[in-house]
Amino acid sequence: MKSTQPDFLEKCFDPYDLWMSPRAIRIRGAFYQGRLLGKISAAVIVLLDWLAPKFFRKAMKIEQRNYPITVAQKILAADSIEQPQLALEQLMSVAVPDSSKYGAAWGLGFPWMSKNGLYNSDIPFVTHTPYAMEALCRLMSFKACHEDAKKHFSCTWRFLESLFVLHEDCTTLALSYAPTNEPRIVINANAYACFAYCLHAEKNVSRSNQAQGRALRIARYVVQQQQTNGAWYYYADDLPGNFIDCFHSCFIIKNLIKASKLDDDVRVLAAESIQRGKQYIDENFFDKKKGLVKRFTARDIKDPFIWDLYDQAEYLGILIELSELDRAEKLCKAARAGFVRNGKWYSKIDILGFRWGENFSRWGITPFHFSEKKLKRIRQNKA
Repeated sequence: MKSTQPDFLEKCFDPYDLWMSPRAIRIRGAFYQGRLLGKISAAVIVLLDWLAPKFFRKAMKIEQRNYPITVAQKILAADSIEQPQLALEQLMSVAVPDSSKYGAAWGLGFPWMSKNGLYNSDIPFVTHTPYAMEALCRLMSFKACHEDAKKHFSCTWRFLESLFVLHEDCTTLALSYAPTNEPRIVINANAYACFAYCLHAEKNVSRSNQAQGRALRIARYVVQQQQTNGAWYYYADDLPGNFIDCFHSCFIIKNLIKASKLDDDVRVLAAESIQRGKQYIDENFFDKKKGLVKRFTARDIKDPFIWDLYDQAEYLGILIELSELDRAEKLCKAARAGFVRNGKWYSKIDILGFRWGENFSRWGITPFHFSEKKLKRIRQNKA
């Protein structure tokens, strides 16, 4: 009988494939600087990728790869892990290479140009590392790799310590997205940092008190950044280029919920904020006719896509966290109707109704499967 490889070893293409080359990075940088040539060149890349994603990946000889978030979520979603040591090795193989500087930490694994500047392929992110931390917590339960997983988890403290302090007073704290001096504070990144510190407060006894204090101060900062209508902007400022989208909003709520489950002080602080944030999404993103959530309520950059599976995945996650299971079931049904064709999953749906991003696992597909699997387990346990 032919054996199949574990899910966490599978590789995939990605929406950012065409943006990883040095030339594409320069184009993206010129675009953010408002240069006309940069805007035209970026539009050409977007157009080519939209019209013929498979052809241009093949023409550019782009290889499929593993991504830290997909590896971690597949480890977490697996019903059983027959080879826990292999899972740990795979998770650590996609960690950033400079452990002496960052400890155990994870990033995108490719260079990324954003409004905050250029992040090279070897720099870790606070939006990625907590997924791996959760996977390490699961792997600690296996005797075969308990000690190694525990050691790697403890080393994630060094990564958190490497983040830059971008705001601090006696009651609040805000950290950078990555270990670099950034011009703008990213709100969802701080929600991840809050959750990461809560994990250390629970799992890392030697750092528990310190981690608990930081988690609460960061949570307070995130709550204070919420708008009166319940929304959060991506950046903690009113500068040009800011936006409000669904899945980053869900990231904030998700991490506040998960942190609340680990820390009573965070729970008391964030309870009302979580409720108002969820209400904003329900009232402003959710499309009752489609049964799906929309992408933006305030946006900066235009593209040809109307619906995104990543939004559905993260909204599904918070519906499950808040025990709205019937709504979660309906969302699963609507998402499958929209993003699956002939057994294949797609990441986005464009203005013409065509599906795009076949099996681009990192961008929404694996996160959706992760939450859907969690919903299935809850239903089974209730039954």
